[in-house]
Amino acid sequence: MLVPGWSLIYTVRGCLEAVEKAGGVPLLLPVANNQSTRQEVLTSIDALIVSGEVLSVKRNVLKGGNPKDLSAQNPLRFANESAYILGALERNMPILGICRGLQVLNIVCGGSMFLDDIHHLPGRSNVQHHQGDKPPSETVHEVVFTPDTVLTELTGINKARVNSFHRQAVKEPPSDFRVIARADDGIIEGIAGTRRDFVVGVQFHPEVLPDPVWGKLFNGLIEAGKSYQKVNK
Repeated sequence: MLVPGWSLIYTVRGCLEAVEKAGGVPLLLPVANNQSTRQEVLTSIDALIVSGEVLSVKRNVLKGGNPKDLSAQNPLRFANESAYILGALERNMPILGICRGLQVLNIVCGGSMFLDDIHHLPGRSNVQHHQGDKPPSETVHEVVFTPDTVLTELTGINKARVNSFHRQAVKEPPSDFRVIARADDGIIEGIAGTRRDFVVGVQFHPEVLPDPVWGKLFNGLIEAGKSYQKVNK
């Protein structure tokens, strides 16, 4: 809920519930102005989820004249996301980026983006990368997983139907990442780091999908967090 006149820090409730169900303890990280605060926070966690956001899609991508790059859409949020991601990468801490979180992970690590509405790209198919009037728990298109990657290993399947809330998308992933999922129109729906134990980003919102297969993704994150804890705590 947004309350006029009040600055709020919140995330999708399903994300917290997915972490709890996987055996983890969810903590909401502060949006802090002080870099030392951000670094101190990282010492208290074993895995990082960079969550999604829906409002900036309408505010920045669909309305003309607004800045479309992720840092300009919400500068303070982007500064915190970047700091938490870079700090986690330095520690080899497990990371899961969801929707906007995937996009920020991509940019911070050196990838590029389609900043304009991907539905206007030339030669694209009729895949709709937004929910329309459908609730978040419903699926709207299919994604195909790249064989022998973290998604196929964790889920045991090679494709799935997902929800969708984005108008922007990854153009080229960072050099030390590989694509792990695509939609039928070729749009990248998942990336994973190749030089670290668990750094994964998905363009959809698995935390609100009812299919139990997505619990395996959060189980994988929590297990990676336990391994991190054994080495670093």
